Amino acid sequence: MSVLSVILVLAAVIAAFFLVGALTMYRSMFMSTRGKRIADYPNPRKALVILDIQEGYAGTAARQPVTEPPPNGMLSTVNRLIDRAAGTGMEVAYIRQVFGNNLFVRLHGGRRWGRVIIDRRIKIINGNDFAKNRTDAFSNRNFEQLLIDRQVNELFLVGVDAAYCVYYTALGALQRGYRVTVVRDAVMSRKAMTDVLERYRRRGICVITSDELLRGGS
Repeated sequence: MSVLSVILVLAAVIAAFFLVGALTMYRSMFMSTRGKRIADYPNPRKALVILDIQEGYAGTAARQPVTEPPPNGMLSTVNRLIDRAAGTGMEVAYIRQVFGNNLFVRLHGGRRWGRVIIDRRIKIINGNDFAKNRTDAFSNRNFEQLLIDRQVNELFLVGVDAAYCVYYTALGALQRGYRVTVVRDAVMSRKAMTDVLERYRRRGICVITSDELLRGGS
């Protein structure tokens, strides 16, 4: 085999490697998951899902912040919603974004920290703690199974990033037949929130304020 042939083969292998990596990253970041539609439960429940409010993203020493300005007001709102959920029997689930060793994800901003933990300012009332490596929380089958086991059919989403993880989790939920509501003053993003919230509405995702939820509206 000539030197030119070897170079061409190596170039093809490298190109294929980068193509597979790019497709993997696209799937992880910009596609919701698909799953079986939920049953018609006789006594359905609701769940508050807290997405990616974790050290490193929005924590007290954030090294990879995804919110501007700092999310102190949002965190207080989320804690009030957790209290309300605990007092009304609503299920509560905490989701953390955990990056693996995928080179392409790291090149596009994802960093792997030692141990990813929930922001210390967030109230933790149970052990429903789930890690994901995609934007859609339904990529964690244990989280999906929790909702099925508890016969949940309606989700209230809070957290970051409203333009990505919250959005694609909402799409994954809609695909499975859940009613989905985003609490607009309990989500944040670096993107323009007006545009982000309009995208929710176009997809049939309800948007309300925390006051509406605290008063019992949905």
